[in-house]
Amino acid sequence: MDYQIGIKLLLAVFLGGCIGVEREMRDKPAGLRTNVLICLGSTLFMSISVRMAAVFGGDPTRIAAQIITGIGFLGAGAVLHSHGFVMGLTTAATIWLVAGVGMALGAGFYGTAVFTTLMGIITLTLLSFVERRIGNKRAFNYTVTATNLDKALSSIKQALEELSTGIPSFNFQRKNSHYRIWFNVMVSRETNLKIIEKLSHIDEITQCETGSSVQDFIQAVRPDPQS
Repeated sequence: MDYQIGIKLLLAVFLGGCIGVEREMRDKPAGLRTNVLICLGSTLFMSISVRMAAVFGGDPTRIAAQIITGIGFLGAGAVLHSHGFVMGLTTAATIWLVAGVGMALGAGFYGTAVFTTLMGIITLTLLSFVERRIGNKRAFNYTVTATNLDKALSSIKQALEELSTGIPSFNFQRKNSHYRIWFNVMVSRETNLKIIEKLSHIDEITQCETGSSVQDFIQAVRPDPQS
């Protein structure tokens, strides 16, 4: 194996892993292994493209263009749309960035790859703190179990109107003699606690679950296999 390509691949594992660790710590869908594999694959394809162009001639950017197209599909799969909310844009952008780092390594731009990785980590960590200070609203999802669908929906709508959160789209599923209702709203953490408190005082609601991560959202909308 060409030792130069081997060094590039090792650097790809390290740099992709640096960003992947941050994503893994935040419990994101594209975590450590995903980011490492994306960076590793991009580096490999770009290295092959450069080497083939040097040996056989041709344009080394042809394979690079296909890498970008393929990464676009991965990024699109990381974005989740539901009832006006869009989740996963940061994950998709991170996938795109990690692929760029891999392509830079494959082309031999080591300093650019390292600097871009540092800037990416700074953006994902420090700027998230700035975002929370500027605007602390985020999408919270709620899953409740109710004994009466009509009364529960009416009480939930009234509670949300009192907190001026707006009325979201509701989804429900019947489970024997109970109903499973889920919805999401864009609110602050403080308002989220108030919503939970109000839901706990509704007689028709026997159980309430809430979360704000993508995994929580997917779990809320996933059909119950026992129903």
